Amino acid sequence: IKIFLILQVFIFINACRPASEKIYNEAYNEIEKGHFRVAANLLEKSAELELNNSTKNKYLLEAARIIRFEIQDYERAIRVYRKIILNSQEENKRISAQEAIAEIYLENLFNYNKALKELQILEPLIKNTNDKEKIKLKIVLTQYLTGNFNQALEEINTALLSAKDEILNFLKMKAQVLVAQKKYKEAIAIYLEIFSRDAKYFESENLFIATSVVYEENEEYAEALQYLVKH
Repeated sequence: IKIFLILQVFIFINACRPASEKIYNEAYNEIEKGHFRVAANLLEKSAELELNNSTKNKYLLEAARIIRFEIQDYERAIRVYRKIILNSQEENKRISAQEAIAEIYLENLFNYNKALKELQILEPLIKNTNDKEKIKLKIVLTQYLTGNFNQALEEINTALLSAKDEILNFLKMKAQVLVAQKKYKEAIAIYLEIFSRDAKYFESENLFIATSVVYEENEEYAEALQYLVKH
């Protein structure tokens, strides 16, 4: 009788579980089998059925992660992340989704104009100082990659007024932008500033070679050779 009652209770509890949770569990069974497309479809379906906003967007974030990293269907991943931005009541989930969209455009789709747009939406949402500096660096990078050199320099110079953790990376980007503008003397001056600030960083970033190349572009061949010998 006890076994029968326990079995009945188990059946009752299982029957009372929300349909969304059942489908979510099915999705993870499919993940364990390596059936990522099936799992992603189930996760999206579980999100549609789920009434709790936090849980719904948890399911969507997991679906987006699988679609992005396992299936590598980047456009579909972006669509799922946008659902989270539009519907989630939790700021951290909306920010995570916005950051993911920017990264996909920058690192996977190489659509630098769209990446720039998404990063500019993201940057004001970031409160942590170090994280904000990293986003600003990505903004500068996309401006550089799209040929907006003046905008990139303006962004760098503004960032350098308050930067703490990423000063050297901003200076390195500034030198690269100046080289792209063929302002070789200014670029060399920035490289020398980086070296005076942190010689280890200068070496680890292979800036001896970069500086040598700029000296050569500026027809200062002796200095170019000197930096190659140092390297």
